[in-house]
Amino acid sequence: MIIRVYGDPKPQGSKNANVINGRAYLYESSKYLPAWRETCIMAFRAATLHSDVKQFLGPVAVTMTFFMKPAKSNKRVYPNMAPDVDKLCRSVNDSLELSGLLSNDAQVVTLIAYKIFATEEEQPGVEVEIVSL
Repeated sequence: MIIRVYGDPKPQGSKNANVINGRAYLYESSKYLPAWRETCIMAFRAATLHSDVKQFLGPVAVTMTFFMKPAKSNKRVYPNMAPDVDKLCRSVNDSLELSGLLSNDAQVVTLIAYKIFATEEEQPGVEVEIVSL
């Protein structure tokens, strides 16, 4: 199954903490993560409407290609700057689980990820390929 999610990919991983009444509360440092995660969840759920696959039950291999928005003054060939590709993958893996497409993101036993610049013809986002093993 191949699913394309359009939007500006956001990382998950860094956390901030507040202490209230002697108790620590952790929260995501990226204020943009919830909107990106919801975009991914909706795309994953929509993909199951047009597929025989409603949920992957066993181990899966996942390939993610992130299409990043290029900076106006960019001279780089690859987007070798923040956000980290592993943190981008974390946000998508959690969205796969929250959407119900995976019962648990621990089902991902093989993960290949690419981070490239979107061309003028492409929109930023991520293409996710999931294969049952």
